[in-house]
Amino acid sequence: PKRTFDMKSLKIKIPANYDGENREYTGNWTGQWATHKQWSNNPAWVFYDILTNNRYGLGGWMGAEDIDKFALYRVARYCDELVPDGKGGFEPRFTCNAYFRKAADAYKVLKDLSTVFRGMLYWLDGNIFPVIDEPKDPVYNFTAGNVIDGVFSYESTGSKTRSNQVTVTWTNPAQQYKQEALLVEDKENTLSPSFTLYPLPHSSQFNFPPFLTNPSPIIGYL
Repeated sequence: PKRTFDMKSLKIKIPANYDGENREYTGNWTGQWATHKQWSNNPAWVFYDILTNNRYGLGGWMGAEDIDKFALYRVARYCDELVPDGKGGFEPRFTCNAYFRKAADAYKVLKDLSTVFRGMLYWLDGNIFPVIDEPKDPVYNFTAGNVIDGVFSYESTGSKTRSNQVTVTWTNPAQQYKQEALLVEDKENTLSPSFTLYPLPHSSQFNFPPFLTNPSPIIGYL
């Protein structure tokens, strides 16, 4: 017979003040790791494990000192926040239950994993920094007074090329983690692209001219 299993797989490094099973934090994190590896499906620590493991990850090419672990800690806390599950209850904002069956391009794996926590990556001063798309307070005020010529140029797409119907393929834990297609649409338009969420078990553009001053925003703030 064909069998399927719901497993807690690899144990990974997690912060010393974190309970991965219950998603609970005790006090502030000093940067120390738990004495023993534990199971966790927090996307930030799964991502860290892939970066540092020297058997199936990138540990042979980079070290823990190359990763901003405190930035990942902030990502992890954001992932563990409870949000409505659409059924009257609550669930963690993001979880990651990935199963890698074959070797793949390292950058693609990292990029795919970062999308689980709605993030992007950049390399700065010899370190990898993760950035997540989350509500933030404004960090800089752009005005006509601090850009060259005081002019912004704006761009947008035409209504005929704007897609308002999307087919999302997702992994449904209620159906033995099989992939299912979910249609999200705005019937005013008819274009129908599709993409795959990797792997999530939960169901106008403008250009800046050159700056006159040295602004504080970094990659991911705009």
